[in-house]
Amino acid sequence: MSFLRRKRDHDHDLSEADAAAAASGPAGAEADDAAESEQTTGWSSQEKPRPQGPFDIDDVTDDVTRIDFGALLVPAVDGMEIRLDVDDEGRVGAVAVVLDGTALQLQVFAAPRTLGLWDEIRAEMSSGIGGSGGKTEEVDGPFGPELRAQLPVAAPDGKQTVQPVRFLGVDGPRWFLRGVVTGPGGADLGAGSAIHDVFGKVAVVRGDTAAPPREPLLLTMPDDPALRPEAPAQPPRPTAP
Repeated sequence: MSFLRRKRDHDHDLSEADAAAAASGPAGAEADDAAESEQTTGWSSQEKPRPQGPFDIDDVTDDVTRIDFGALLVPAVDGMEIRLDVDDEGRVGAVAVVLDGTALQLQVFAAPRTLGLWDEIRAEMSSGIGGSGGKTEEVDGPFGPELRAQLPVAAPDGKQTVQPVRFLGVDGPRWFLRGVVTGPGGADLGAGSAIHDVFGKVAVVRGDTAAPPREPLLLTMPDDPALRPEAPAQPPRPTAP
C-alpha cells in the first residue's frame, strides 16, 4: 500500500463526477425529517442484513485489516494508493482508493431508518447529469443497481471528450454509501474487479449521533501518523481517462 496524498476539493481526479453528483446527489438535496432516522439503530423490521458487503460495523465477522477513517473503515490492500479530499480547514470530505489504475471515491451519508436513499438518488443524479450534457444508463452491477455515465470533460489538449464513470450505491442501517468509479474500471467491469473487492469489504461506522438524512457522516484522518497524508508540492491536475 502506497502513501496517502492530500487532495484539495477542486483539484482531485474525480472532479467532473463530483460536480455532477453535487448538483443532484445526497449533499445537494433537501434533508428529510431527521427524527425518523434516529428512532433506532440497526435494520427495520422490513429490512434484512446484506448477504455481502459493504458492511455495517456491527455485521463484520472477518479479520480483514481496515484503515480507520472515522465513519469509514477501508480495507488495506497491497499496491493501493489512498487519496483524501481535505479542505483548507483540514476536514476530510471523501476517501479515494486507487488500485490497478482504477479509482474508487467513497462517501457515506446519514439515511432514514426505514427507507433507503439509493433509488431516489439514482433518479436525481441521472436527471442532473443529463441536464449537463452527459448520458446515463441504469444497470444491475455487482452490488445491485448502479448508474453508468458518460460525462463531458475537457482533455488536457483542450478538446472535448467523455469520461466513463460508474456510481455505486448501498443502503445500510441508517446510512447510505456512495462509490464513484473512474479509470479503466469505470468503463469495464473486468478491469474493476480489484476495486470491487475493496468496495465489498468497506465497513461503515454510523454511530449514534443524530443527523438528518443525506448529511455526510464524519470522516477523519487515521490515528497512525504513518498513514497521514503529505500535501503535494503542486496540486495534481485532473486527467482524462
